[in-house]
This record gives sequence, structure tokens and C-alpha cells, in this order.
Amino acid sequence: MIIDTHAHALDEAFLAGLCKKPAFGLSAERRSDGRYWIRRGNRPAHSLDENLIDIPKRVASLARRDVELQLVGPPPGFVAWPGGAADVEYARALNEHGARVASQSEGRMELMATLAMGSPEQCAYELERAIDLYGVRSALLPATAGGRPLDAPEFDALFTVAEKHGVLFFMHPVSADELTRYPVYGVQVLVQWPFETTLAVTRMIFEGVFDRHPGLKLLLAHGGGNLIYLKGRLNSAYEAEGWEADPYYRKNISKAPGEYYKQIYFDTCALSPESVEFTISIAGADNVMFGTDYPFDIGDPEAKRALPALERLDEATKRKIYRENAARVLNVKR
Repeated sequence: MIIDTHAHALDEAFLAGLCKKPAFGLSAERRSDGRYWIRRGNRPAHSLDENLIDIPKRVASLARRDVELQLVGPPPGFVAWPGGAADVEYARALNEHGARVASQSEGRMELMATLAMGSPEQCAYELERAIDLYGVRSALLPATAGGRPLDAPEFDALFTVAEKHGVLFFMHPVSADELTRYPVYGVQVLVQWPFETTLAVTRMIFEGVFDRHPGLKLLLAHGGGNLIYLKGRLNSAYEAEGWEADPYYRKNISKAPGEYYKQIYFDTCALSPESVEFTISIAGADNVMFGTDYPFDIGDPEAKRALPALERLDEATKRKIYRENAARVLNVKR
């Protein structure tokens, strides 16, 4: 059995409602080919992957691949964007519709809560509300809240609540800036998104978030972006004694940056067997969880990119990555 910790879905009723009446800065239309197009404010409209809303097709895929549970949140651009992030009303709407999607999945999908990152003073309360209403065990944490860094002190209460309830935060990169140096949005997704994850976690380490919240459970999308590869580089700043030594790199932390990787989980959606192998070798098998980024093509929707690496592992290690690590963190019973 498998637990997929990284997937996205939308409720078609939510999109249909936006077609009738714009809300939360969003408008939508359904064109003659049946596909939904969505627009935020005056930004260009973009089409949505039809598999986001095709729940029967997804359930069949999960059953075929022996996936017992898939954590699902909205596409990341729905929860945070350049200059903004979900407020209380919008987060509540996304959670209500996400719970509706999960209810149609024959028990194979579970809501990953949207956080009200655009309302920092209410964000912690809204997480508790989602726990009470929906029993959520995970939440989608954007790598930046519309440009506001996650290490900002206003988010400490959110992390405290997550620690208290054992909620797994799934960090997903989002666009912090408007397109400037990228010819198309997709290139930003390919190149800048891994950097956004790397920057967010690096800041959290050096600003002491993991020291203040040692019980925080954090899972990183896409194999952690560039963070795995940069472990030695971060450590070198902490260890520097020459002219590049800076007190900042030691001021808020109690150990070398790479030691905090032991408090972080990484998913298998690194998009090549070599990258998956490297992630496991640096993070350790106990800190890697299976994730697909279903249904996106620039992802690993049925794990075909990760499987060559995973299937070469011994059986005990495979069990950890496919299920046991996530089951332990989420307290999933067999």
C-alpha cells in the first residue's frame, strides 16, 4: 500500500460558481471544448488541467496503483500569488470544496488544508478550525505568502498550532514575483519554483524557526528544490572563519544548517531517477515520502520518473518511502 503526499485537485462546483460570479479576485469561463479557463484580476487567463476535476479517473488510477491515501490541496497558484495569498474567506471556501472532493474518492483522498496566509493574525485560528471541521492532518504551506517570508514573526503562532496538533506542513513553491526575466510562465515554474522552496527553508533555518519550533513537521515538494544539493554550501557559511564569516549565520541557530535537514521531509517528485537517488542519499530514507504532483505533466503523476530509483531499493527502504514514513507522521492506521 502507498501514501501519496503530494497531489492537487479542484471541485468542479467551485469553478462553475466562478463562471457565474467572480469571487476572491478570480473569474472563470468554460469554453466550447469543455475546458475551464481562469483569471486572477487583470492577469492573462490560463487553462486548467481537466484531470484536476476528474475524480472518477483519479480514483481509478489510485486503485490501479495500490495508493490507499492521497493528500490533495488546490493548485499552488490558487493559495498564493505575487502580492497576495488566501485570506480567511477564500481559505474557508477552498477547504469546503476540497473536503467535498475528498468525500467523492471512496476514502482514497484526504483534504490538505489551505492556510489563510494572507491573514497572518487569523491564520493559526483558521488551521485549528480546519482541524475541528474536517479532521485535517496536513496543510499546504506556500513557500511565500505573496512575498511575505515564512520566517516572519507573525507566523510563529501558526507553527505553534501545527506542532500542538501534529499537522504536517507540505511546502509547495509559488511565484513570489511577476514574470520579468522569463519568456513564459512555464520557465518560471521550471527554474524559479525550486529556488523559492530553497530560499524559504534557508531563511527558516538561519532565522531560527526550527529551533523555536522543534516539533514542526515539514515536507518539501519536488525533492526539496535545490536544498539537498546546497547542504554543504549552507554549512560552509556556518563554518566560515575568514573574511566571509558573518555572525548572522550562527546568531539564531544551535547547530550547522545541514543538521536541520533531519527535521525536514522530502518528497520523491524530483523528476529523474538520479535526482530521487540523490535525495534519498542525502536526506536518508527515514526522511523521504512518496509524492507525485498528480495530475501535472511537469510532475510525476503516476510516479514513472521516480519508480526506476525506488524499485532498486531494498524492501524495507521501499516500505518506508512508499508508506511508513508518511503513516507515522500522519498517524495513519493500517
